[in-house]
Parts: sequence; structure tokens; C-alpha cells
Amino acid sequence: MDFAPYLLKGMTLVYGPPGSGKTSFVVRLALLARKKVLWISTSDSEEFFRAVLRRLNAPEEKFEFYHFPRALRENITKYAMEKGEDYGMVVVDPLNGIISREEDPTSFVHTTLYQLSMDVPVVVTLEGGPGRLPYIADHVVKVWYKVNSVGHVIRYIQLTKSRSAPPSPRYLFDIIEGRGLAYVKPVEKVLAQNEEYKVDERLGVPVFKGAMIGVFSDDESKVSEKVQPFLDDEKSYLLVISPFSISRRLRVPPERAVVAASFNDLMRFYSRVVTGEVEPRYLVVTGLLPVEKLSPGEAADYILVLGPMSVKAELTLVADVANPEEVRKNYVYQAMNQNIVV
Repeated sequence: MDFAPYLLKGMTLVYGPPGSGKTSFVVRLALLARKKVLWISTSDSEEFFRAVLRRLNAPEEKFEFYHFPRALRENITKYAMEKGEDYGMVVVDPLNGIISREEDPTSFVHTTLYQLSMDVPVVVTLEGGPGRLPYIADHVVKVWYKVNSVGHVIRYIQLTKSRSAPPSPRYLFDIIEGRGLAYVKPVEKVLAQNEEYKVDERLGVPVFKGAMIGVFSDDESKVSEKVQPFLDDEKSYLLVISPFSISRRLRVPPERAVVAASFNDLMRFYSRVVTGEVEPRYLVVTGLLPVEKLSPGEAADYILVLGPMSVKAELTLVADVANPEEVRKNYVYQAMNQNIVV
């Protein structure tokens, strides 16, 4: 992420609900530190932490792990203050483990961890709302998630405050088992710019490389007939976003069919495409329009992920059944570079 380098100086607060991905983000951030990282956990065991490192493809030798329960808060403070300068970063995860619910952590953090951050980067995670801590921290990162209408868990992260940079846009991200984290930065839809338009005989319209083309009809067979020639290409992929799709009408080998049973499935495929592990010539996407119908605005997250993948492909076709008149009002239709109603 663009803002990560700014967090290598001063004190950073990373807050959000349990299970949102705070620890995973901080692990990957810690890999940017020049020296070994002192990781102070107030809740998880060393065994659990090592499992997190393996999941994120992070080297264990980068971290020195200590577990301090709340009863040993003074020990945490003493150890961090005495040994902190020997490390490239000090992490306390989470702060809730050493602060009672009734206690305001502001004074404790200011007199200990913030003072330490003048000599070495300090990152503190906090479950729940940030309270007054943003007034102390040099940088504040919010991490959260939502469960959408088709049951997909979508994670977000945003730099909301920094003494060194303006607030960032909201990123999408996810934890990719064995690989690390995958991020998607908000961008405008792909534009032709100086790309040359060429008529694609299969579509019957001029297109440019990297374009996202909507293919819609109220007749399922017409949509499938229009996109099947692209799937016949041996370097094409079918991406099924939701169960409400035309996938049963389409023919593609199993190894080139990606079913996003979860948003993580989509992000894993995204990671493979943007890193060049998978190089699709054509990408056919189905099941996206129904997501937007179920809950207006939700398709935006999927289109955001499709954007960087479409740049890697010759063409991306978003194909769904829709009323020809109503589809023009749908966000998915409006987000395409071009649309074909058959």
C-alpha cells in the first residue's frame, strides 16, 4: 500500500473490530522494518503467532515474540522501554490485553509507548473504537469488514490520519493463505487513452485492449452464445461471482473456471493475475449483475477488483441476464467501458 512507508516512523495506531485483519496487516508492515521486530502479544500464544506468520508467508526469524498478560503490564513497559531501541520496530497486539475496559489508555500510552516511538517505530493494535488515542498517535489506520448480501466477507483498510501524509483512499484487502496480503487501491475505470480501437467481429463493436464490456440480454441463451467463443480460447477464464449466473450454460474446462464462493476466492484469483502467475487473454465474468440488484452499490467492490485484472487481459466480458430497459440504470452497466444488449 502507498501509505505503508510513512508508518515506519513514530507511533501508529491500528484499530478495528476483532477478526478484521489488524494483526495480519501489522505483520506484513513489520517486514519493512530494517532490523528485528519485538512483538509483544497480550492475548495470543507463540504457537498461534507462528501459525499466523506461516499463513502470511512471513519469516519467523524476523520476529522476537513475547507474551505478557495484563497482570504483567509493568513488565511490558519496563522491557519495551529498556530493550526497544535494539529493534527495528516494537509492536503491542492488542492494547486491550493490558488496559481494562474502564481505563482510559491515553495516559499510559503517552507516558510509555509514545515516548519510545521517538527512538524506534511503535505499532499498537486496538480492538474496537479508537477513543482518544488518535490525538496521541502519529498515524492512525482503520481496519474493518462487512458481510454483503451474498454472504461474502469484504475487508477494508484506510489511513485516516498521519503527520506525514494525507488520509488515504479506502483499500480493499484480504489474507491470502501462504502468500500474504492482497490489496486493491480504488481507481477510475479503465479508459482508452491512446489505445487503438479495433472492431471485434465476435462482438460486432470496436473495443480496446483492457476494456470491460457488458453483455446483457433477457434471453440467457443469447448471452451465452455471445461470450462462449471467448471461452473457447485456451487462455480464457470464467469467473463466477454469485450463484445467480449463466455459468451452467457456458462450457469451460474446470481448471479455467473460478467460482467465488467467498470474496477471498476472488482475491486469491486477483493475486494470481496481477502477479503474472495467471495470464488470461479473455476473462468472462458472470453473476455480478444480480449482486447489484440484491443490494444497490455492492457491485462496486467487485468491479474495483476486476479493474486491475482487466488491464492484464485483452478483454473482460461481464455477462448476465437482464431486462434491456432496466439494465441501463444498473451500476454495473454504467461502470463498463462499453455495453452490448443482445
